[in-house]
Amino acid sequence: VEEGEEGEVLEDAPEEKTNSKSLKSEIDMDDDLKEYDLEHYDDEIDQSKGESVGMFPGLSSSAAKYFKGDDDNEEDDGEEGNNGQDYLTLPTETDFSEEKAELQVYPTDNMILATRTEDDISYLDVYVYDDGAGAPQGAEEEEGDRLDPDVAKGLVREGNLYVHHDLMLPAFPLCVEWMSFKPNGDNDDSNIGNFAAIGTFDPTIEIWNLDCIDKAFPDVILGENEMLNNKGSGKKKNKKKKSAHVLTHHTDAVLSLSHNKVFRNVLASTSADATVKLWDLTNCTAVRSMKSIHNAKHVSSSQWYEGFNNSSDNGSMLLTGGYDSFACVSDVRISDENQMSKRWKVQNNEEIEVVKWGNNNNEGLFFAGTDNGNVYCFDARIESKPIWTLHAHDAGISTLEINKFVKGMLVTGAMGEKTVKLWKINEEDSKKGPSMVLSRDFGVGNVLTSNFAPDIEVAGNLVVGGSNTGLKMWDTFSNKYVRSSFKDSLRELQKSAREEAIRLGKSSRIARKYINDNYHDTVLEAERGGAEEEEEDEEDEE
Repeated sequence: VEEGEEGEVLEDAPEEKTNSKSLKSEIDMDDDLKEYDLEHYDDEIDQSKGESVGMFPGLSSSAAKYFKGDDDNEEDDGEEGNNGQDYLTLPTETDFSEEKAELQVYPTDNMILATRTEDDISYLDVYVYDDGAGAPQGAEEEEGDRLDPDVAKGLVREGNLYVHHDLMLPAFPLCVEWMSFKPNGDNDDSNIGNFAAIGTFDPTIEIWNLDCIDKAFPDVILGENEMLNNKGSGKKKNKKKKSAHVLTHHTDAVLSLSHNKVFRNVLASTSADATVKLWDLTNCTAVRSMKSIHNAKHVSSSQWYEGFNNSSDNGSMLLTGGYDSFACVSDVRISDENQMSKRWKVQNNEEIEVVKWGNNNNEGLFFAGTDNGNVYCFDARIESKPIWTLHAHDAGISTLEINKFVKGMLVTGAMGEKTVKLWKINEEDSKKGPSMVLSRDFGVGNVLTSNFAPDIEVAGNLVVGGSNTGLKMWDTFSNKYVRSSFKDSLRELQKSAREEAIRLGKSSRIARKYINDNYHDTVLEAERGGAEEEEEDEEDEE
C-alpha cells in the first residue's frame, strides 16, 4: 500500500522529477558538492518513525522524540487529539522505572571507590560488586536464598563487578574515604548518607554525594573558605609566618583521611604540612589541629581504632605514621598535645608510608610499612621495640592490609613493584614473623593500593589497583594454596557467617562455598557496561 501511494505522488508531479534530474547532472560536475547530497534536498522526509530532537536545547540530551502529525495515521501512532499537528513524546513512567532499576544499589551490593587520572583529568569511579544470588557452586539451595527476587523466579545470578558511575574531579586526588555522615547535618542516628571524602594535592578536602550520578561540583570543600580568606587578607608573610601553625585548614597536600565509625561526625586528615586535623562534619570546620605529633614532618597515614570488643577507647584513639620514623597512637580526648601520644620508632632514616590496626583476633597490635620495603609489627599496649620486622619488598610499601575476618591474613604491595604478596601471620607465636603464602602479578602495573571487603559474606575478596587503568578483584579463597594455608580460619569464618545470616533471617553463601577443590582462581575486572571474569590457570609463585 505504501509503495502504491508513493507511485501516485511521483506521477502527479512530473515537473519536480525533471528538475531533480537536471539538478543531479549539475552536481555531478562539481565534486565538492557531492557530500551535501543536494539532489535529495527537496525530497520529503518520512517522519512517521520519529527522529531525535536536536533543535531544543532543553531536550537535546533527553529521550524526547519528534513526530510529524498525520490525520490519516493518527490512530496508528496511538496518539489522540493531535489533529494532525507535529508533536513531541517524552519518556513514560515505565521508561523511568526501568532506568531507575538499572541504577539501583541494593543492600546486598558492595561499593568500591577508586580514583584515576587520564590525560591530566581526574575521576572518581564508583564500582558496585554484586556477589550473586542462589546456591553457590556445588551447594544446595536454601529457603533463605528465595528472598532474592531472581532466585524466587528460579534463576541463579553470578557475581558481577561494574562501574556504576563516575565523577570528574577538579584536582588531582591522593586519597579517598567513604563516609556515612551527611555534611552540615544533625549529629544523630537519622543522619545517614553515602559520601566520599577526597584528599587532593590542593590543601582542601572535597566531599561528594555518591547518590547523585551527575554531580559537577562537590557538596562541601573542607578548608576552602578559610584558605581563600587567608589569601585574600592581602598581608605579606615573612619566612617565619610561612611555617606558622595554621589551625583552620591545611596548607599542603592532604595525604590521608580516616572517618570515625563511632563518632560519625568526625573526620581525621593528615597532610604534608605536618599537621593532623580533626573536622566536625556538622559544621564542616576544623575543630582541632596538631603539629607536634610527628616533629614537623609529613604525616602520611592514619586510621581510627575501630572498636574491637566494645573497648572504652573506641573512636578516641588515632593511629598515625610519619616521615619522622615514628608511628603514634594519640588519645584525642587529652587536650595537652605533648601528653596525648605514645610513640614507636622504626629504623633510623626510614619514612613510614602506611599504618594499619590489627583485627579483633590480635587486638592492640598495629603494623607500619616503610619506604625501605619493611613491615613492622608493634603492640600498642607496650611501648617497646617491634614484635617482629619483615622485609616484604625491595621498594617502598604502598599498601598494607589486614583481613578483619580471617586470622593472620596480611597483604602487602610496593609502589615500585607489580606483585601483591599474601602472608600468614603466626598466631601461636606472635614473635615469629609472617610466612609468605603466594606472590602474584594482577596486571595493574606498579601496585598502589589494595583493600579487603568489609562484608563477611565476601570477606575473602581483595581489590587491587595500580598505575594502569582499572582495578582487579580477587577471590583469595578461590585459590587452593590460600584455602590450604587458612583452612582453619576459613571454617571459623564460615561458621560466623552462617550464625550472622540466621540472626538476620537469611542464608549465607560464603558458608556453602569452597566445599570442594573444583574452584578455579577467580579474578574479576570491571568493564563499563559489565564485568568480565578471568579464570586464570597460571601457577602462583610460592
